[in-house]
Amino acid sequence: MKNKAFRLLTAATIIIGAVNLLVSVFYIIGLPEKVPLHYNAAGVCDGYGSKWFTLLFPLIILLINPIGLFITSKSKSLEKNMKPLVISILFIEFYLIAMEWVLLITMKSETKLGDKMSLNVSLIVPAIISILFIAMGNYMPTIRQNKHLGVKLPWTLKNERCWDVTHRFTGKVWVAAGILTLSFLTVIKLIGVDNPTVFIILTLVPISLAIIIPTIYSYNHRND
Repeated sequence: MKNKAFRLLTAATIIIGAVNLLVSVFYIIGLPEKVPLHYNAAGVCDGYGSKWFTLLFPLIILLINPIGLFITSKSKSLEKNMKPLVISILFIEFYLIAMEWVLLITMKSETKLGDKMSLNVSLIVPAIISILFIAMGNYMPTIRQNKHLGVKLPWTLKNERCWDVTHRFTGKVWVAAGILTLSFLTVIKLIGVDNPTVFIILTLVPISLAIIIPTIYSYNHRND
């Protein structure tokens, strides 16, 4: 790892993950011994467990990015992809931390078996994912051809022109998917819809389309 920015990024992810782990431990200590750990599709609590099980989340966050960065450090295209790499890793880390704390906050509630979740997680999750799509979509066109970051398909890795047009198109699709999802969430919230199935669809459909559409587009441009 000769790149100074890369070393700083690795150090930053470890520090952020370690601080989050420490804060999480203090928070978990204050939780009841048994906490709600599982909710069904309707958002109703149907499972309790030990509060220390939740320690798994900050531990994963602490380890996942440094391990990923260690693998990425072998890439020959590291220098030309530093900016999108920094943005991607930091956004992913803060996204995971946000999701962890949504879960921890729900566990501090006095939710009993059969009670509905205190936080509207089915609304919060797609909102966070939408913001992630918008942020990542803005930087997608700046990613240069490599084997670790971006739309890594056999034809994009073989054809640099295909890689470039695919990532410009994918960036637009991701930003549009994020904006549309946030718009739909706002509308259904304003009209009072509170059906978890609707929010699940609003999470899965944009993610699926943001993968399928760029894949089809890139395949059509594989011989450019």
